[in-house]
Amino acid sequence: MAKVQTRQVACTDRRPWRAAVALVTLVLLAVLIGLGFVNLASLPGDVANAPNAGDIALYKRIIAHVQGGESYYTAAIRELRENNYPLRPFVVVRPPVLAVGLAAISDEIVRRALLWALAAVTFLAWAWRLRAVVSSPVLYAFSLMVLATGIAPAIVPQAWPLHEVWAGLLIALSLAVRRPNAWIVAVILGVAAAIIRELAAAYLLAMMVMAFKDAWRKEAAAWAIGLAIFAAALAVHAHNVNPLVTPADPASPSWLRIGGWSFVLQTMQWNLLIEAAPRWVGVIVVPLALVGLTGRRDDLGQRVMLVVFGYVAAFIFVGRDNNSYWGLMIAPLWPVGLVTAWPALVRCVADLHAFLVPKDAQPGTPSKG
Repeated sequence: MAKVQTRQVACTDRRPWRAAVALVTLVLLAVLIGLGFVNLASLPGDVANAPNAGDIALYKRIIAHVQGGESYYTAAIRELRENNYPLRPFVVVRPPVLAVGLAAISDEIVRRALLWALAAVTFLAWAWRLRAVVSSPVLYAFSLMVLATGIAPAIVPQAWPLHEVWAGLLIALSLAVRRPNAWIVAVILGVAAAIIRELAAAYLLAMMVMAFKDAWRKEAAAWAIGLAIFAAALAVHAHNVNPLVTPADPASPSWLRIGGWSFVLQTMQWNLLIEAAPRWVGVIVVPLALVGLTGRRDDLGQRVMLVVFGYVAAFIFVGRDNNSYWGLMIAPLWPVGLVTAWPALVRCVADLHAFLVPKDAQPGTPSKG
């Protein structure tokens, strides 16, 4: 029988708070699935809100200019302005690290291969970590399959210029290599993700919070230093962008849109299973995966849950329809929740049953007297 490390199910534990948590979890699961079906018609049948060919071509042109010896900021600002992209605030201009790094590689095939190598290393690192979580060969094969569905977007030939693809893989790899007494590499990878795409700063914050919670003070300090390095890099970026922007340049529309659960589902479209299957599959799979993430109590499971839930909560309030590609930041992570979805649901039902049906009232329990 398949065994998965989850929070212990105490069927005889009738503490009200366990039953309350179980009830809220099951109700939220039903509500989210219901909301998904209500908004099913508005969900794209494919990744319709992906960065379009113009965006990818823009990134490629900027890289080509840098490769030719032009300053990144001069090239980026000119390309954005000539193609009627917004230039304010400064964060609409991507940080220079990825473009400069890719410009140092002349062959596009090598650039793709580098991204594929990062995807492969991330997959192997997670495959190793999942061995300690899953004991059944069948369930382990299933866990590798769902893991692959989240990493698959990096294999798309034209994915290599996208900052979110690189940052998402670096976040996933950082989580996979992190250990309680071995976190330096994880911090370095996390900082690299944030410097490539500033949205990854939320990951640094989440890891710092978890380290403080677990009283790993040195690790918490390292993540805090990582945040400081990111803040310094962002300040330098702003310093380089702002002098090149004029009041006549267009500003970006607000990202505060409160797209709700519908936008969250759009961000989760960056998955091979959801992309290939009918739209209703994602409506069911995504809430189940989120419930599954609550089913692990180990260090890795808790951190994955906080990171994914943090981004999901942000996506409810922040992000325009054409920003659904932000979901690439957590695309490699959330599918692993499907591995523990069933045990998490069993736990919820058992907690409710233990509270509602007293032990001495359960069938087969000898009566007193």
